[in-house]
Amino acid sequence: MKKLSIIILVLSFFMTFTQCKKTDTAVLSNSDAVHISLDVRNNSKVNVNTANGTVKFERYDVIYAVSNGVVVGYLEHNGVRFEGTIEGAVENEPLYFYFFGNLRTSNITCGKTTECSVLIEDQTEKLPVISSGLSNEEFSSECTNYSVFLSNRCALVKFEVSTSSDDEPICLTGFNNKVYVDFSNCSFRYSQEDGGLIKMKPGAGEHWAILLPNDQAMAEGDEGSAYTADYRYVGRRPAIGEIYNNDFITTPYQVSVETATVADGKFSMNGSKRVVFASGNVQYIAKGVDKPRWQFAPHQYDLLTNTAEQTYGEADVDRDRFGWGTGNFPNNVSVRNADYSEYVDWGKNFPNDEGYQWHAPKCIEWEYVMFTRNASKLNGVYNARYARARIDTPEGDRINGLILFPDVYIHPEGVKLPTKESINYSTNNNGGNYTDNIYSVSDWNAMEAAGAVFLPTGGRRYVKDGKLGFYNVNEEGHYWSQCDLGDPKHACNIYFTNYRPYIYDKNDKYKGFSVRLVHE
Repeated sequence: MKKLSIIILVLSFFMTFTQCKKTDTAVLSNSDAVHISLDVRNNSKVNVNTANGTVKFERYDVIYAVSNGVVVGYLEHNGVRFEGTIEGAVENEPLYFYFFGNLRTSNITCGKTTECSVLIEDQTEKLPVISSGLSNEEFSSECTNYSVFLSNRCALVKFEVSTSSDDEPICLTGFNNKVYVDFSNCSFRYSQEDGGLIKMKPGAGEHWAILLPNDQAMAEGDEGSAYTADYRYVGRRPAIGEIYNNDFITTPYQVSVETATVADGKFSMNGSKRVVFASGNVQYIAKGVDKPRWQFAPHQYDLLTNTAEQTYGEADVDRDRFGWGTGNFPNNVSVRNADYSEYVDWGKNFPNDEGYQWHAPKCIEWEYVMFTRNASKLNGVYNARYARARIDTPEGDRINGLILFPDVYIHPEGVKLPTKESINYSTNNNGGNYTDNIYSVSDWNAMEAAGAVFLPTGGRRYVKDGKLGFYNVNEEGHYWSQCDLGDPKHACNIYFTNYRPYIYDKNDKYKGFSVRLVHE
């Protein structure tokens, strides 16, 4: 692969501040506020020119000004030039200027911000250039002319895509796609979010992407590391060489996104492991039977209602909330965490002739299921992984819980779609409730046949006000993970409410939580 290392993307010109002056329309908050304008040589216009790797500015682009490690203002492009007000710049110190793609960064507050983060994931409309530079002159309230050379902090890379989809963005994973900027020392740090996703324009053909530096070559990705945004077609991200600032890579990386996905009801728990969830929560049945037995609940939404009995350690009690790792001792309801020092997975009680082993997921696997894996588009939401909901039974029970959608999910005809607000819900859209989606048993049976999983809100057994009892039933869901964090007292569980899911909820090992098993 031929690799050009040239300065690109608004790098090859100087920018000059015109004489600062107050205007009739400028409202200045105090005496050190200065209204300035910025003219860019070679005019100002539109987007990345992929023929030569240069960029010209466009209306509403924003450049941030930093003085002495703090943001002192921003300049917005008005279609002709940049204009704005800076306030609090330090005399006789240089100004730093930062360009963060095409949109204003929401977590920057002038006068307070010393650092920020920028995500360049979505590149379906424009290419999010990241650049910065130091003014050649020191700041003066007399406002003489300034000039700056913007140095590029990213690379422009070409891809050639083949795909059977013509209307969905092309997604590639495994890249650094988030940059953290520390204004105090003008440093940049790069990392991955959401699997290192870069989302490019739809369809086959030539695609360009902005990539952040990565000084280590990347091997070819696993199957599914390249996919259409609705997850109908998948492929592999190609091996990628080192990426450095100012790279302009015109020899295209070949990407094939042609393999049609299959609705098999499985869930990815990492880049290569895919699992099936059990058909219900773990239950231990001991009351009124000759021989106690382990079983999965008859329905995914089932919860045992004998919660008062489950606070006692008698051997003839039916149970479906357990202390951590009590696969060999279901009747352990001790409130001493030291009595749960050894983890025995509940899956050992469910042998089979097919060679797989049931087990509780690990914390990191729950995290992948909930927040990282690729999944289908549902009601306009990409990567629909979960939703809050309620199932109403003919007996009058109203069971709140969390629906998990498999990697490939086709919602059954005739069943109401989950609301957009409830899909992948979080503190950013927490105004809803479990009643966002109310399904009958027949509705749920159709969704279950399509691969959906339901985790009912079983609450928790623990000591409150000196009394061991069940609390928050039908409000909170707690499901044990294998992870004990190396802590003799605490272990991890996935915890969810109608507000949001928490993956690494740290809790006492003695507490009685639900268990849902998986197998590969």
